[in-house]
Amino acid sequence: MMFKVVYVINVDWYFRLHWLERAEYFKSLGFDIHIVSSFSNNVIKRELVSRGFTCHQLPVKRKSINFFREMISTYRLKKILDEIEPELIHCVTIKPNIYAGLLNRFFYHKPIIYSVTGLGAVFSSSSIKFKILKYVIANIYSSISRSNTRFIFENNEDYELFNEIGILKYDNGRVIKGAGIDLARFAPSLAPLNKNVLFGARLLKEKGLECLVQAKYELERQGVSFTLNIAGIIDDDVSSAIPLSQVKAWASSSDINWLGNVQDMPKLIKENDIVCLPTTYGEGVPRILIEAASCQRAIITTDVVGCREIVSHNVNGLLAQPGDVISLANCLRSLLESDEKTLEFGVKGRKKVETEFSQEMVFEKTLKVYDELDVIR
Repeated sequence: MMFKVVYVINVDWYFRLHWLERAEYFKSLGFDIHIVSSFSNNVIKRELVSRGFTCHQLPVKRKSINFFREMISTYRLKKILDEIEPELIHCVTIKPNIYAGLLNRFFYHKPIIYSVTGLGAVFSSSSIKFKILKYVIANIYSSISRSNTRFIFENNEDYELFNEIGILKYDNGRVIKGAGIDLARFAPSLAPLNKNVLFGARLLKEKGLECLVQAKYELERQGVSFTLNIAGIIDDDVSSAIPLSQVKAWASSSDINWLGNVQDMPKLIKENDIVCLPTTYGEGVPRILIEAASCQRAIITTDVVGCREIVSHNVNGLLAQPGDVISLANCLRSLLESDEKTLEFGVKGRKKVETEFSQEMVFEKTLKVYDELDVIR
């Protein structure tokens, strides 16, 4: 009988974008892979089934903090886990970590992994709501931390924070940088030097798109022009989603070139000189930035957790101050007016990805964590 691994993840598209290659790798090693997620439509589910995975539906409202709804979701997850009877549970993002972690503590006592893919607004916002949530979540994480658990972080700063607040009391934290990039698919090439800037991310307020549009206004006032290409997912199940009406208004005013949800990211990245992500909250390591560096593109992002892991300021990109329009505009101008710096940053970014962020490194390090838990026989 094959060894069963179950991935519990909040939404189907996130699994497909960030975890599909890892799941396929473990399947190739002979693991029986089950995916528990909120499948919003049958397209992704059918694709995953066709690749040999077993899919289980778990409706999750990511923006909900309704206690009774969360209890219902946790009960549904228990029924699914009872049916699967996995040897290893691998959870991804806050709600799956909490649901499965509490169930595992009280019912299963199995080896379990919590992937912390950035701390987001919960740990970086100063609002009372998020401060309360941070306190609750930190205490739950502490209660589900056991010797047969591992916390996997995408950056060193998140690891250090969890260690400082006492969650990693069994020396059970590991850092595996990012999702891992296929270096051949995201192959390097020279920037076209066409003054095109790409923003490619979920359309959330915290990702900084409005700040980027404002920076474009500022540069136009200074006589510096460029094309701002926007590609991303409209994620309505998040309270901070940017309304599609706002995106269309920017597009109709020629402030942005709206491309929608683009599938061929290597091609899109290579049509631009610079990739910009002016995020304001704690990231894991943003995939778009790793992809950009792999394609040999200069990066402009912000001086926040996760982004600092991929961008070394003035080496392979520039770090603006989060939420600061003038700081961001200055960074953009610096690269838009220097083709030499743009090309140099791209070359150094590719080298950084080759040494720290390759897909093979992520596979190998994740397999090592599985081995630590004594689940590979």
